[in-house]
Amino acid sequence: MEKLDKKVLKLWIGLSIVSGLIIGGVVSFGVYYFSNSQTLALLTFTLIFLVDIIYPYYRYKNWFFEVHNDHLEIMHGVLFKTSAVIPFVRVQHIDTDRGPIERILGLATLNVYTAGSMGSDMMIPGLSRSRAEEMQEELKEKAIQSEKGFDAV
Repeated sequence: MEKLDKKVLKLWIGLSIVSGLIIGGVVSFGVYYFSNSQTLALLTFTLIFLVDIIYPYYRYKNWFFEVHNDHLEIMHGVLFKTSAVIPFVRVQHIDTDRGPIERILGLATLNVYTAGSMGSDMMIPGLSRSRAEEMQEELKEKAIQSEKGFDAV
């Protein structure tokens, strides 16, 4: 099993800080508005913010993927565990995305598309740029090889 690049943790923590401040602020304002208790509002904000900051560590800890001979397997999830498998024979194309923050951190997201789907069926965030490009080539070759040995009729 392979893990994501550790730099993705920085990205997820940064996003969690922003969402924790926003969600914690809105909810604690509502608590203060209805209870008129600064202590309860501050406690609510602190609890939401801490949960939001701790979550990325568990998210990172529970993200795994593995490239097998005939399929790609991904397992992730904190509260809800997901295990997904895509046979290479179904792969249509593979691409990588790199947003502005990902480019700064040297990260990329690998997207795998399969026959009969509208969007990407599987994505692996938080790969180093070189690993994402390497996987894109590796998966492309495996998809081509599996297509040769498969009769779709």
